[in-house]
Amino acid sequence: MSSSSCLDPDDDSSSPPYPQPHRWASLADRLNPNRPAFDPQLKASWKTIDKSERKRIISQDRKAIQALKARGTANPLPFQADPDDHCETSPVAYKHIAPLLNFIAERLGKKPHELEIYDPYYCAGGMVPHLAKLGFPKVYNKCEDFYEVISQKRVPSHDVVLTNPPYSGDHFDKLLTFLSENNKPALLLLPEHFSKNKSSLYSPDEFCFLTSPERYHYWTPQGMRPEKEVKKRKQHRNLVLGNRNSPFASHWFVYIGPIMTNESFLSLANGGYLPLVEGCRIHKKQDNIQPTTFKGSMRNDSEEDSGKKKRRRRRSKKQTEE
Repeated sequence: MSSSSCLDPDDDSSSPPYPQPHRWASLADRLNPNRPAFDPQLKASWKTIDKSERKRIISQDRKAIQALKARGTANPLPFQADPDDHCETSPVAYKHIAPLLNFIAERLGKKPHELEIYDPYYCAGGMVPHLAKLGFPKVYNKCEDFYEVISQKRVPSHDVVLTNPPYSGDHFDKLLTFLSENNKPALLLLPEHFSKNKSSLYSPDEFCFLTSPERYHYWTPQGMRPEKEVKKRKQHRNLVLGNRNSPFASHWFVYIGPIMTNESFLSLANGGYLPLVEGCRIHKKQDNIQPTTFKGSMRNDSEEDSGKKKRRRRRSKKQTEE
């Protein structure tokens, strides 16, 4: 989705000028044996490292942390954005559509690292390193007004559109208009409730749908929703990703028509040719999708029994403490 600030849109570097999720961890995390990024060699040698060198490492770490915290508020956006649209996609969601990107690359006669991906809606640039980590380094997601780019005929070269568009206003209408003229496959992350009620241009028959085994979290880079940050002081925070928002039911809308029919795509997917991430499913019709819960696609009897047991244990523990 869109955001309230951006980095330099003229910066053509392949990586944003802040630490990348798959390359960097804070010094505190690297020295803590209870953290995934723990570095035993650094921990063992830390006290023997020259004092000036330790000072340099600490200084670099602080600068990196400051850059991460400011990545969403560095400079004003060149377009208006609804604060509720200030969200970035979970890395898990990108992992789920990686097999589809591999498939599209193969159909186009390209290697995954050659596939040109276009996300026209800039937030804070987080999707670029997420996709690079998955083997897709050619991603165009810059701080610019998508609709101005269209009007000036500056749409970049690309093979597939991949985006979590703003849900507010008429953005969905405008995106569908662009896709109808673009003649490229597209993967759109949208809420389950998106339908013809949101846009008269939307036709569910033009899409297939990829669902995940659980709801996705969305992340707001720090400082982009200051009012909500004050109200939700206990909100889960991640230095790299930002502030975590409550998960809601959403799935990938797959527009594969420009390269093959939906029927052919579904046949390949259901025939095992397209290896999906465990728990993910491809659906022909949106009406066939069962509502997702916070921890799974549908709650079965065993999960319900497990929930009851947990509640009984909590009540028992509370009574014991009293």
